Amino acid sequence: MKTIFFISLVCFTIFSCSDFDREQLIHQVEKQQKMLNQLNTQLEVNTINDVATLKNNTMQTELRIKQNLHLDTINMDLARQLEEFKLMRKSINPLMKQYLKAKNGVKEEAGVLKNLKRDIDEGRGERQRYNEYIRFEKQKVKQLSALTTDFLNARAKFISDYNRLYPPIEAFSYTLLQKRRK
Repeated sequence: MKTIFFISLVCFTIFSCSDFDREQLIHQVEKQQKMLNQLNTQLEVNTINDVATLKNNTMQTELRIKQNLHLDTINMDLARQLEEFKLMRKSINPLMKQYLKAKNGVKEEAGVLKNLKRDIDEGRGERQRYNEYIRFEKQKVKQLSALTTDFLNARAKFISDYNRLYPPIEAFSYTLLQKRRK
């Protein structure tokens, strides 16, 4: 009887200490890691480097206009275009900051998820709180997804504005430069 009681006690201890849902928890973490990888891929494809080149182009064009525009009156359409161009150029720095925030956030969250997965796999930490940790990390991934989407939308708007405004404004800046040389 003592042997049966001892074996039952040992079995009960072993089963109560094991995590039956460990695989499910790991699967949830891996799902979040896949989402992060997708976000990272989107950020890699839509790098900010090309925006930095466009920023340089817009700054040079704006400088040419500032140095060479000496008009008493200006066409209203041209004034509107110049104002839109200036606002577009000023939107570059917030766009770059948003990119870096998303990129760094994805990198940081990838490390956190890697550690969480390892903790779950090895049974470290407060096991009863694993679901809570996973929910918290899901929220962070959701926020990073929203941040990335906002960045991609802002970048698309910037590129659209650039393609619409830059060619005529650049041509205008060169005509001012030619007039000044005469």
